Amino acid sequence: MSFPAEPESGAIESDGLFLVQDPELRSKILPLFSFDPQQPDNRPRGEGTTFRIDPWSRCVTAYHVLENLFEADRTGTQAILRPDLRLVALELQGLAIGTPPIAADAWRPLSGCHAQIAVETPPLGIPRLRNLTELVVLRIHASKSSEHRTPYLPLDLRRWWPRPGERVLALGYAGLDKTEGRDDRPISQYMYGSFGKITDIELADGGRGRPWPIFRVAADWPGGMSGGPVFNEAGHVVGVVSSGIAGGVGTATFFAGWNLPAQMMGSIDPSNPGLFFCVGVFDLGGQLVCIGQDLAEAQQWAASHQMFDIARIAYNPCNGDYIRA
Repeated sequence: MSFPAEPESGAIESDGLFLVQDPELRSKILPLFSFDPQQPDNRPRGEGTTFRIDPWSRCVTAYHVLENLFEADRTGTQAILRPDLRLVALELQGLAIGTPPIAADAWRPLSGCHAQIAVETPPLGIPRLRNLTELVVLRIHASKSSEHRTPYLPLDLRRWWPRPGERVLALGYAGLDKTEGRDDRPISQYMYGSFGKITDIELADGGRGRPWPIFRVAADWPGGMSGGPVFNEAGHVVGVVSSGIAGGVGTATFFAGWNLPAQMMGSIDPSNPGLFFCVGVFDLGGQLVCIGQDLAEAQQWAASHQMFDIARIAYNPCNGDYIRA
């Protein structure tokens, strides 16, 4: 494997960005928009990028992309959804020519969200939320047209470590729908890539105000790319775009060196990119005949088919290979 996207000759812009129009990548990497549910006819606002990480519905983004979606409750004990803000992903199939209308089911709602955050209550202030990991796992089901084969990107949670001078590639929706104009203008959502060399690395440190591990790159990763995947040269996702500073400094939160990514992204085998932890049912001949993620459902299916061999497995949906625990 190698980087999943490369610029065409002469296609890199002055800020280092290049347009990515690969339909397969666009099916795995989605733009995020926010809207007011009390005013659903108003134009959605571009927020950032998310990407699919397994065949079921899990996606990952950066916490700050959707931090405005939550607030502390009145008691200061838990996070709750704001009543005036919701988040959706835009899933478009293939490449469109011109400005076709967006189908209603192309707007994919969140069906779940998992983040590690804290609620802080200053002595003389109101409760506020604190970002602990800069990672958020979302549940975004694919539309009916693609739900039987939900695409995803391979993640490496443990094996890869950043090194100064190493090249990485970030993908995301730079400048997502930021064009000025009337609210009835077509929605603009172009995916871009940007290469950068790692210049600085900070490991996870619970004593920092921002305890998650990061590396900085010599690249301009503008707004809209936040939450997008960062790839190593093996083609595996090794981190998430966290921020960018005008003038050519980008920051990524990387996965290796701490255990929270594996805990939050429960389905992923952290040591084997492309494999997922599942429950397998085997027939009398030892053949794998049923795969799922819910043990109770697998047991029920096995009982209904008079099968009794059930085991935890690490499974590759692309080729059917598996490792039995």
